[in-house]
Amino acid sequence: MIKNIVRVLPVLCLAGAALPAAAQSAEGSGSITVIRPLTVTQDTPMAFGTVVRPATSAGNGTVAVAAAATPARSVTGDVVALASTSASAAKFTLNGEGGQAVSVTVPASFDMASGSDTLTVTTSKDIGATVTLSAALGSAGTKVFYVGGSVPITNATASGAYAGTFTVSAAYN
Repeated sequence: MIKNIVRVLPVLCLAGAALPAAAQSAEGSGSITVIRPLTVTQDTPMAFGTVVRPATSAGNGTVAVAAAATPARSVTGDVVALASTSASAAKFTLNGEGGQAVSVTVPASFDMASGSDTLTVTTSKDIGATVTLSAALGSAGTKVFYVGGSVPITNATASGAYAGTFTVSAAYN
C-alpha cells in the first residue's frame, strides 16, 4: 500500500502544477469629449487699390497693406497710390469650440495674375501660428484675424487688373 502511495504522489504533484492560478479581473473605463467643427471664413478680401508704376527702374518700389482691422497702405520708391481707391487687409473668422487651441497656416506668398503677367505677394498676418478661440468648452468660440501683404512694382510691371487666391487653413491642436 505504501508503495502505491509513493508511486501516485509524484503524479498528483505534477497534476497540481498544471492547474491555473485563481482568475483575476479589473474594470476598464473610457471617455470622450465631442466638440463642434472648425470653420474658416474670409469676410473681406485683400486689396491693394490702384497704383501707378514707376517711370524708371531707379524708382522701383513696393505697395503694402498692413495686417490690421484698419490697414495702412504704404508705397515705397516711385510707386504712387491713388487716393481715390481703398485698400484692405483680408479679414478671416475662425469659428469652433470655445477655449480650444487652433493652428493657423497662411502661405508665405501667393501669385496674382493679369493675363500672362504675374505679381508675387508676400503675406503677413496679425496672429501667431497658434491661437485660442474665445469662450469656454461647451460654447461657440471665435477668433478674427487679418492677412496683409506687400508686392513689388517695377517700371516693367505690366498694366492690368491683377487677382489671385491663397488658402488659409486651420486645425485643432
